[in-house]
Amino acid sequence: MSARTQCQGQVPGLPSRRESRGPGKRMWIGDPILHLVASAIAVFVVTVLPAARAAEPPKAFAFVGAPYIITAEVAGPHTFVLNFFNLSEYVIVVQPNEFIYKGSSGQFYIGQVFDLPTKTTRGTSYRYSASFLLNGNSFKGLNILGAFHEQDRIEEISVRIGAKRFYMTPIDRSQYDQLGTEVGDLDMKSPDPQTALHKAGISDLGRATNTDGTSEWDRDWQNLLLSDGVNPPRILESPEILPTDEARKTNTFGKVRLSATITRDGAILSVSIVKGLGHGLDERAMEAVKASWVFLPATKNGEVVETEVKFDVSFEPPKK
Repeated sequence: MSARTQCQGQVPGLPSRRESRGPGKRMWIGDPILHLVASAIAVFVVTVLPAARAAEPPKAFAFVGAPYIITAEVAGPHTFVLNFFNLSEYVIVVQPNEFIYKGSSGQFYIGQVFDLPTKTTRGTSYRYSASFLLNGNSFKGLNILGAFHEQDRIEEISVRIGAKRFYMTPIDRSQYDQLGTEVGDLDMKSPDPQTALHKAGISDLGRATNTDGTSEWDRDWQNLLLSDGVNPPRILESPEILPTDEARKTNTFGKVRLSATITRDGAILSVSIVKGLGHGLDERAMEAVKASWVFLPATKNGEVVETEVKFDVSFEPPKK
């Protein structure tokens, strides 16, 4: 099978348009006929409802520049779909914590893990991974998870590979689908990536910056990692926990400080009280966290790791 034929298929690890794997888990590299239909619909919507279309925030972003094509698409509250096309002959390392974006509030958000099962040398399987080796002249689609917010107000989005950070440009739906069609004609085995992009009709998008070799590199998001390089566990879901009747009667409210172990699969173990409030709130906090809260595990040096984390559970007084 030629490289060109391979590009016309589905990126490994991601569903095609015809598959259903939950909200947002879709992919733009698929049936060319569907691309034509999607493009026609997009043009129709733009023509008939220009105001509504213009109001939509960008959900897709792309970098194109030899030797890489990188795209990101918002796929859900805690998920982006990333596509990496490596037109070079070299193996590259892709890590989730190198994916970072800035919301309109000025806050930065960092990728946590790939939703990609991994197996240790001892044969133990885990749900997530924290690195992926992408061979030269190949491509891969990955679902990246994180404690993401402001996905409809992204001001800057990038991913770092080696000593370069690649900033992606927002693109609309028709551009995203068109890029997917053009990639189908891309010769992944070409010895000249720039010529391959030109022949496929793919124009450069975004920009790339080199590391300057100083401590100022990546300074805007250094506070997203701990001093030892650990990307700490992130809370994805933390449903409100109601106070006990005894706490209401005694007007006892505030924060319960808990400690827990978050496993490599994100499971919550060994929950204990660091600082409690009494009146049944401590026990309620522990039970509710184990039953309904969702964590993503920590990572370090490209590996998912088990770690202990401390966090607060708030019990707010009733609103008057």
